[in-house]
Parts: sequence; C-alpha cells; structure tokens
Amino acid sequence: MAVIINLDNNYNIKIVNNINEIPKNTFDINKLKLLNILKSNQFTFKIDFSTIQLKQYKKILKRLLRIKNVLVKKQIGELEENKIVIGYILNYDKTNKLQNDFVLGINAIFFNTRYERYNYIYDTVCDYLDGFFYGKNLCDFKDNKCGEKRSVNSDSYVGCCHHYKIKLFGPLFPKNLTLCEHLKEDHTCDAKCIGCKLFTCDYLEKKGIKFKIKDILLLDVFFNPLQKYFIKTMVFTPKEQILKRLMIL
Repeated sequence: MAVIINLDNNYNIKIVNNINEIPKNTFDINKLKLLNILKSNQFTFKIDFSTIQLKQYKKILKRLLRIKNVLVKKQIGELEENKIVIGYILNYDKTNKLQNDFVLGINAIFFNTRYERYNYIYDTVCDYLDGFFYGKNLCDFKDNKCGEKRSVNSDSYVGCCHHYKIKLFGPLFPKNLTLCEHLKEDHTCDAKCIGCKLFTCDYLEKKGIKFKIKDILLLDVFFNPLQKYFIKTMVFTPKEQILKRLMIL
C-alpha cells in the first residue's frame, strides 16, 4: 500500500516502491514539456529521486510552476477518495532534508493564488529558521546578553533585537539605540520578520552558522532578485508589510 504525503488544497503525492505502481500516462517531472502535457487529458507526474541531481531542483520547480499556471482549465491529478493525487515518488528518503524541501516546493506551486503561495513559503521558512535555533542557545546568552555583545557594558545591547532610531529633536538629530518594538517580554517576537531570522552576526558565522537565500530552496525558486533583496533587508518589519511589498514586485 502506497504511503501518502498530504499537501495543501486537497492534493497529495503517493510514495511507491516500484515503477509498476505508477500509471503509464504519468509524466516524468524531470522531462516535462508543456506541449505534450497540453495534448493529454490530465496531468500527473512522477518523481524518481535517484534520477534527479540537486542542481536540477530549482530548474524543475520553476518549470512545473510555469506549466501549472498554464493549465488553468486542464484537469490536474486524479481524484481518489476525495483527494487529488498529483504525483508519485520513487526512491524517497523521508530523512533527507533536500528531498523534503523539493516536496515543499511542489506544495507551494499548487496554491491557488500568488499571495497564498508567498504566505505559505514565508511561514514555512520562518518555522525552519525558528526550529534551527530553538532550544540550542547558539547565541550563548548569559545574563540577557549574547556572546557577541557580552563585552559591551550597556543594558541596551540584548542580542540582535535592537536598532537605531533618529530623534526628532536635539542637536544634529542624534540616533537612539532602542530595542525592537516587536520584541515581547518573554523574548519572543510578534513580527515574524524573515529578514531578522536570516541574519547571522560574526559570532555565529565563526561557528559556521550563516543563512543565504540561495541556499534556501523555497526562497531561491519563487522570488525574483528584487524580492530577495527586500526579504533580506526589511528587518524589524512585520510579516504583513513584507508580503505586501513582495506582491507588488
């Protein structure tokens, strides 16, 4: 019996053990051609991870997104027990993060609107980054100061959650270093700002911890260079404002 990966919007993918379990009219995701798909009555695809190289992931997902956007009136998937089977997977390792990221990319493609897709990607990446840090004290906090700022003799320096604000009055418009207004008393954040979560200071980078957008498949595939710039630089900014900016770019 096939194992099911449940996606959003009532879609799912079946994990199978051999190719005989896959319908013959299923398209190989590594060889998708729009013209051939348009000639078919419906569209389902197969993924054989033993035949796909990591460097192909981005190209395949981008091609699948373009095809899905064209197939507005085409039947996508096969209805089985009130779920729509859109694909089949061979040689899947559920402990392989890169393979799981590829499946997350497929899930993102089959959202109905661009806003829903961006919202899903945003939340998924934020959850990943939060999970990477949660419970590990990688910043080596002690007495409310992180390893990077511990040598600074000021109570204003608490981790990365501080920024400069220009005073409205005063000589030469001096800047005030203040804690982020989105930081709560329990040191959690209500902004869900992906730019802040991506940031790593010199202290963490010396530990080998650094996040680049090009290394996070969901961000690298679905956003253009200008969007990536704003994702990285819009720090101390709530999620809703960032999504609004991404939608117009």
